[in-house]
Amino acid sequence: MSDPKLVYVCEGGDCTERGSGDVHDMLKDLVRAKDPHEERVRVRRYPCFGACECGINMTVWPDRLFYSRVTPADLPEIAVQLLEGGDPVKRLQGQAKPDVEEMVWTLLDSPY
Repeated sequence: MSDPKLVYVCEGGDCTERGSGDVHDMLKDLVRAKDPHEERVRVRRYPCFGACECGINMTVWPDRLFYSRVTPADLPEIAVQLLEGGDPVKRLQGQAKPDVEEMVWTLLDSPY
């Protein structure tokens, strides 16, 4: 079996104020309902991505998906994409600055 996807939900100040803790918990519950042992998807918190102006931010690695302005209403669609391999949620992409996204991928691709 391949390594699981890693979903990181920002918990920086702005994202937290917008409810990222609840978004993390809700997405984790949705994923665990179909993947109880986190064999395909793991949902984790991340300190801050630096795209505060467009939070709540979330990344999917190794798919290199950077989602912004995520709300609880988006989570069922994101969960389907994660678990069933559907198309990325386009309306949530391309809102963070490209250099911020590239910095995140550099960090997540790092072996450290």
